[in-house]
Amino acid sequence: MRFSVFIFLAITTVFFWQCTETKEVNPQELGSHYFPLKTGEYRIYRVEGTQYISSTDSMEFSCFLRESAADTFENLAAGISYEILREKKSDEADSWEIDSIWIARKDEFAAVMVENNVPKVKLSFPVSESKTWDGNRLSGMNADEYEMINVGYSYEGVYKAFAETITVIQEILPDVLVKTISQKEVYAKNIGLVYKENIILNYKQGDDYGLEKVESGIRYFQHLKEYGEE
Repeated sequence: MRFSVFIFLAITTVFFWQCTETKEVNPQELGSHYFPLKTGEYRIYRVEGTQYISSTDSMEFSCFLRESAADTFENLAAGISYEILREKKSDEADSWEIDSIWIARKDEFAAVMVENNVPKVKLSFPVSESKTWDGNRLSGMNADEYEMINVGYSYEGVYKAFAETITVIQEILPDVLVKTISQKEVYAKNIGLVYKENIILNYKQGDDYGLEKVESGIRYFQHLKEYGEE
């Protein structure tokens, strides 16, 4: 009887050990390779767009933006956060000038970018078609539903083509009478952000209602031009 009890306890112990054993997460299964983080990696973008100040005043803008993972530190969740150094210049021949520092991190659940002290949940893991999540869930701001589409699809950029990407729709409001909004980002496998679009157009009302005359807003486009590792 004692021998039988011993066998039972041994089998039970092994069973529970197997059930509680930590399973190693495969980044390929999660899709976290769409948001790579490694010290020394950089991406250079061409930024262009139009700022609408009033119905009669607008200003076109363009520059080059360089983002690089400059340093790391341990965050409050005992994970690793990356300092993303953001530099800008007006012309390719100019020297880079520091614009700001953002903070990026990821785990088995999400990829987060802290932009000007505001955390945004850029991707939700594991990736899947039509998946939705609250991009503002860490910021304390009003809920902002993001949706993941075209998972694994190729994307033809202005400067480069990318074989495997994800498109994140942050907000779409195709209204040409009062306000148009189109905010989205495209992430490529093992590269990260390759395209960003931010269009917010407020149209004139009154006698100009329905004529699509922009009263204020912005058209912002960010195209990946170069990437690599230092």
